[in-house]
Amino acid sequence: MTVENTAPNRRERKKAETRNRIIESAALLFQRNGYQATSIEDITDAADVAPRTFYSYFDAKADVAMVQLDRWNEDLAQAMEARPAGETLEEMLAGALAMLDDLGYVNSQRLRDQDGRPFPPLGVGLMMAETEPEVAGRIYQSTVRFQDRMTALFRERFQYPAGSIEPRVLAAALTASWFVAVYGFGEVAEVDPDPPSTDDLGLQSLQMYASGVGRLMERHLLA
Repeated sequence: MTVENTAPNRRERKKAETRNRIIESAALLFQRNGYQATSIEDITDAADVAPRTFYSYFDAKADVAMVQLDRWNEDLAQAMEARPAGETLEEMLAGALAMLDDLGYVNSQRLRDQDGRPFPPLGVGLMMAETEPEVAGRIYQSTVRFQDRMTALFRERFQYPAGSIEPRVLAAALTASWFVAVYGFGEVAEVDPDPPSTDDLGLQSLQMYASGVGRLMERHLLA
């Protein structure tokens, strides 16, 4: 009786371990080499599994990539929802990012290439591959789900009445700040050997949205 109960559990654990090994191996390769330059063969070699094993868990490379991005979106959403009442949007984001650091999303321990330049985090590297047809739609769907969840959170947290668009504007500013961080990281890294983390860039971007586009334009015109 004991053998019958534990054998399936052991098989499930082994399957979960294999799946996680594939995911982690893919994540490391995406960070090091970029999404486009990483092949399924690269992933299976790094994970020490046969190609047929990969396809027993995932239909395509985009599937294993999106596991990591979806996980990051879920962890960020939960961290935002766990922030205490009374915080501003900027305070919520800063606190949520600190919580993600505790989960292992640590910017101070960024991977670096052979020249010492930091790699972008996985989510950044993947989003920069959004021109790939197999990835673009998936990223859009994941982003919309996250934005809808944040809209509901901000409506409740900041007590906006039903039908108001302000919660969606706040959620749009939050998601837009991450697109700025994604592409801003690549642009800054072109000229800075040690660019700010994407967390820092995302916070800076959100602060700029909070200060108002008009102020941004005013500063630009007065410069």
